[in-house]
Amino acid sequence: MRLRLEKAGSIGAVIAAAACPVCFPKLALIGALFGLGAFGAYESQFFIAAQALVIVAVVGHALSYLRHRNAWLLAAAIASGAAVFAGLYWARSEALTWAGFAGLVIASATDFWSRRRHAASG
Repeated sequence: MRLRLEKAGSIGAVIAAAACPVCFPKLALIGALFGLGAFGAYESQFFIAAQALVIVAVVGHALSYLRHRNAWLLAAAIASGAAVFAGLYWARSEALTWAGFAGLVIASATDFWSRRRHAASG
């Protein structure tokens, strides 16, 4: 039981550090401890890949809309994708970019769980 609580505490610490702008250096330290500093040379490729994945997520929600006709999820995905790009290029706001990413995660999780619930019931 104690091991579970310690594991949950360490996960909570990483989530709390991600939510705190002052704690980003701590996240960099954790990433360096796990050897993720080696990916620093590929930062521009990861930046492009993240933008491509945002587009893939929005297109996936559009295809999901064609099947399930859940308009508010499609609208949330489009608004979140637009927020990512607006934060990157128009407003130059890191908070807006992260809010867009969070919106895409929430829309995707909601879509996943609603489809899973419908599959289980029918």
